Amino acid sequence: MFHIVLLHRSAPQVGRNQWIDDSRPRRITTTPEIAARCTEIAERSEALRVHRIDWGGQPAVVCCECEVEAVGPLDEHQYQVNLANHRVLEILPLVRPVRGQSSYEI
Repeated sequence: MFHIVLLHRSAPQVGRNQWIDDSRPRRITTTPEIAARCTEIAERSEALRVHRIDWGGQPAVVCCECEVEAVGPLDEHQYQVNLANHRVLEILPLVRPVRGQSSYEI
């Protein structure tokens, strides 16, 4: 299953991610490569999992599983991915991403 790695919504953000709450991202800004993978996931009606990294004393978790609702370009380097139909998980991740890693598959 494909996992995207996101900062906690309270952490300083470079991108323009929007969250519904601490466990459910509404919209993310990402790279063309991850956007292409999200498009494939949407076309196959598969779920995407969200790995939220640790922040402010809260541990890293796979916070939810959701559907990719839409993918579209913001500019030539960034895409927006809208997420929907979240299922909150809050489970311990099996993978510890390295600094700067924005996705992984298990």
